[in-house]
Amino acid sequence: MDYPSTKSRSGRPRSCFICCGVFVVLIIIAVAVLTALFLTVYKVRDPTMRINSLAVEDPSSGGSLLPTNMKATTNASVKNPNILALHYQKPNITAYYHDQLVGQADAPPGVAPAHGTVSMKAKLNLNITKLLDDPRFVDEFMKGSIDLNTTALVGGKVEILSVSYSTMLM
Repeated sequence: MDYPSTKSRSGRPRSCFICCGVFVVLIIIAVAVLTALFLTVYKVRDPTMRINSLAVEDPSSGGSLLPTNMKATTNASVKNPNILALHYQKPNITAYYHDQLVGQADAPPGVAPAHGTVSMKAKLNLNITKLLDDPRFVDEFMKGSIDLNTTALVGGKVEILSVSYSTMLM
């Protein structure tokens, strides 16, 4: 009859199994925490851009009643809701007069800090011939109020752990 051995077995295989199990559990917990962080805190959100003001400068009339050259100055701001800085490249600002493109400008590139807002200014050269093609322009110009609509297009990047995430806003 064979009886089981009464020799004591070393606890080595069991302690190795427990150590590996604890290591695996710690890795699973770390992956879960990092996944939760990337889906909540580090999620890349689109920044918002706002045109705060648009002022048409005094035109140079050159002795005539209507101007020959018009410039407008825009004051815009970029608000970054991300936890990391947003690096944006050359925002493009356009001006429309009754749905017709009359001016365009590029603002300088920059960095919007984390949870911060940065302001920028750009000068638009307005195309006077396109403005004069619209019969409403002369009346509005004589009244001192010109109805211009502006849009801004900005592309930027947010880097998280050396990985760049691109974003575009209007």
